[in-house]
Amino acid sequence: MLVFDLKGEIGHFRRPDTTVTHASYPLITRTALWGLLGSILGLEQLRGENWIGIRLMSRVATVSQELSMLGKGWLGNGPEFNRPTSIELVVRPSYRIYYAGEHLDRLRDMISTGRSCYHTYLGSAYCLTFPRYVGTVDADELLPPYPQELTTYTVVPSQAIARLILQAGLQYGRVGGLQYEHLGEREFRGTINLIYEVCGQRYSFVPQPAPPTGTHPYRFCTLPEGEVICLW
Repeated sequence: MLVFDLKGEIGHFRRPDTTVTHASYPLITRTALWGLLGSILGLEQLRGENWIGIRLMSRVATVSQELSMLGKGWLGNGPEFNRPTSIELVVRPSYRIYYAGEHLDRLRDMISTGRSCYHTYLGSAYCLTFPRYVGTVDADELLPPYPQELTTYTVVPSQAIARLILQAGLQYGRVGGLQYEHLGEREFRGTINLIYEVCGQRYSFVPQPAPPTGTHPYRFCTLPEGEVICLW
């Protein structure tokens, strides 16, 4: 399994249902991360079997501010000019990414040597980031029936959780309706809902006995040091 870090000063993962103002999801989305991996590899679109896990390495925080956005006049669509637009930005996002899939070897070669075919960013082109290689580790997959309780730092799809085990001092977040798969030409298929701990702390939950049928797939794995991660 490939492990690398992403961080930046700002990120913007736009919610598609916002038009006049640009609201952001609180963390990197699956489609944004797949796009970033495709940029590293020089692919127009990442295809094949790819599994990702996301660990928050900083507290989720956002701020809204007004930016002067370039109008569409420069595309020849009319006399529009720069317009002030309210945008929600994720402040100093930092993620540890786990990847398993058919592009592992080439991604490892590219990231470990600081190379990328196209520039990489956190959701929007003005939010640059540069992947930092952490390592490549062996991971053991947990197969159903799962233990009665799992503890993880990683973001987990809500359909994988039967019940959260609430702990004092932790802050739980849920974000829903993230687009699942980009089909190309701004077309998407499916949505996914995610559970996370706002500060990236470790939290516990009772897993579903087995992945529910008809939902997006996920897997649990353990790293050599015993950490449980969720791939989806």
